[in-house]
Amino acid sequence: MVHHSGRGFRAFAAIVTTLAIGWALVGCGSSESADSTATSGEGNPSTTASSSPDSDSSSASGTSSTSSPATTADGTCATSQLTATVSTGSGGGAGSLYPYIVLTNHGSACAIGGYPGVSLAASGKQIGAAAVRESGSSTTLTLQRGQSAYSALQITQAANLSESACKPTQADSVVIYPPNQKTSISVANKDFTGCANAGTAIVRVKPLQAGTGQ
Repeated sequence: MVHHSGRGFRAFAAIVTTLAIGWALVGCGSSESADSTATSGEGNPSTTASSSPDSDSSSASGTSSTSSPATTADGTCATSQLTATVSTGSGGGAGSLYPYIVLTNHGSACAIGGYPGVSLAASGKQIGAAAVRESGSSTTLTLQRGQSAYSALQITQAANLSESACKPTQADSVVIYPPNQKTSISVANKDFTGCANAGTAIVRVKPLQAGTGQ
């Protein structure tokens, strides 16, 4: 009797132990399932948070790309890769000023040539007529990074014209369109007086030449 009772007790104990382990495993499974659900539920916010930096990174990359300008599809110099300055040029005389506009390439090598578009402006608006082209030798130039091209201007002094024909207006900038470009560069400059009368052209421009003219 005692022997059989011991066997029975051990069998019963084994069953209880097995059941206990089973319940423990079920409990762990439930806990892991809950943790998995929580992780999945936080996944969307986490993914959203992750996508924001990626988006910002892409935006920053876009900005970086813009700040490292490239040539146009046909290899001509794009406005975005050029800076412009206005120098005193050859000075003045005979009722006119002869400044130079200088375009400098800050991007990859590009081609430029012909006439830039030039006009005087005040408060962001063009004053009078755009520059008239003067005849001259026009060649296509290749500008490496850091190289420049210049164009000589002739600006008739408004004081030498009748007020009715000119309607003198103080300019505060020179607006320059590089050849074959639709985007301009505005250079702050108060050295010139324009004619508000669009029928009176006082600015003349020559073709671009290599260098700065100095």
